[in-house]
Amino acid sequence: MGTNPEKRPEITSASFCDWRQLGHRYYSLGFYLNRIFGGKTWKVSVDGGFHCPNADGAISRSGCLFCNIASFSPSRRWSGLTIREQILRAAAKLRERRGIHRFIAYFQPGTNTYGPPDHLERLYREALSVPGVVGLAIGTRPDCLSDDVLDFLATISHETWLTVEIGVQSCHNDTLRRINRGHSWEDAVNAIQRCATRGLRVSVHLMFGLPGETYHHMLETAGKIAELPVHGVKLHNLYVARDTGLAKLYEAGQYQPLSQEAYVSIVCDVLERLPPHVVIERLTAETDAGYLVAPEWCRRKGETISLIDKQLEARGTYQGCRFREGPHQPVGLSSSPNKDGNM
Repeated sequence: MGTNPEKRPEITSASFCDWRQLGHRYYSLGFYLNRIFGGKTWKVSVDGGFHCPNADGAISRSGCLFCNIASFSPSRRWSGLTIREQILRAAAKLRERRGIHRFIAYFQPGTNTYGPPDHLERLYREALSVPGVVGLAIGTRPDCLSDDVLDFLATISHETWLTVEIGVQSCHNDTLRRINRGHSWEDAVNAIQRCATRGLRVSVHLMFGLPGETYHHMLETAGKIAELPVHGVKLHNLYVARDTGLAKLYEAGQYQPLSQEAYVSIVCDVLERLPPHVVIERLTAETDAGYLVAPEWCRRKGETISLIDKQLEARGTYQGCRFREGPHQPVGLSSSPNKDGNM
């Protein structure tokens, strides 16, 4: 299996605040991985060919309202490549452009625990056999983590660095039904807790700007996540991708994405309330320009991150400074949805 990264010292409860002492405003994934692996480490998207029960008929055939897998996963656009070939292709570019030699194989598109453990093991071990791969990130849904799969993941996590990424999106069941997620908030809590009892790292994905949600809905989701045993959080602005149900709503004038200003404000409010030990794995969504319908500012990822940094600096705040504090109403964000169900 190669070098076991768990032999490297992780940031412990006594030293996790190093990120703050070094002048950072939040506990970024880059900072965390650098400390764990002793240098720059990058996630590379891997397509294991997995389907989704919310699109193949097991739960639904229509999928999530916003979902166009190719829009957010570059590996889904690479047809005909083996897992090894996908990683080698991405790794070669990262070595050349960024001088990076350590990689996390990120099984991203589809539901990457949707299958029997023996099938999962074959794919995961192929990824781990590629030179430079030091760990695995497994993207999945709350309702696709059977006990057999979790037991297998727990076993392999003793051999390599591993995290389970769970798409939660919202704590509000009305929202989850509205976007046709096919699972409940209770499913998400159950999955997170069952991972935690096996010692598995969990990262959760949250979406801001979902149809019908207000500022308070979004902050409530973040607050509930803050009370669960999660290792990392990915924050996404909801964008409109082509060939989706959300695109139809947008074109009919029934959905409007968050403005960049509103999104930056909610992210800062959420960061202030997340525990300081939670790794911030993403601050904004991005997509290939060929798939993006709206908002236009979604193309400017670097600008959005810079605005988040500047707003935290202007506030004089940082991740965790308001942990366990209740919500407040920021300037420029409505406390109730408009006639279209958006802020």
